[in-house]
Amino acid sequence: MVERKIIVSDLEIGYEGLFDSADLFRFIEDWFQRNGYEKNEIKNVERVGEKGKYVYLEIMPYKEINDYTKTEIYVKIRINDLVETKVKKDKKEFKINKGKASIIMDAFVASDIRYRWASKPLFYLTRVIFNKFVYKEYMEKFEKALMEDVKNFHSELKAYLNLERYKEQA
Repeated sequence: MVERKIIVSDLEIGYEGLFDSADLFRFIEDWFQRNGYEKNEIKNVERVGEKGKYVYLEIMPYKEINDYTKTEIYVKIRINDLVETKVKKDKKEFKINKGKASIIMDAFVASDIRYRWASKPLFYLTRVIFNKFVYKEYMEKFEKALMEDVKNFHSELKAYLNLERYKEQA
């Protein structure tokens, strides 16, 4: 059985205003790709309502460290009241999205990802002892690297959303 240790829980970014939703999703996917994470989409929901579109996306990109360990960042993106509006930039007029976005992140370090040490009680006991005494330094190193990745992703995403690139037409 895979054992997950929570490193970051419920780190949230909230944003309301103008943004390009397709570009936001592209930015997130590119960031994970640049940093060596494999794509893993869990849920993708899109509904049209009275106030606009509702978009919900769950992804859990992961990075395999070795045959025993991997790091995962679980990202939930919820966009409410997404509508298309016209904006002006450099004397050009084009369509962009307007809405409320909420992005929540959790991060985990998973061990025994191949289920090799959970099949028998003796193997399980060996794994516990191994993790507690032998592999402890390595796990701490992986946790620090994951924490650094989460901090970088959080700050880059926050900076991306807070760029004042568009002005809405009156």
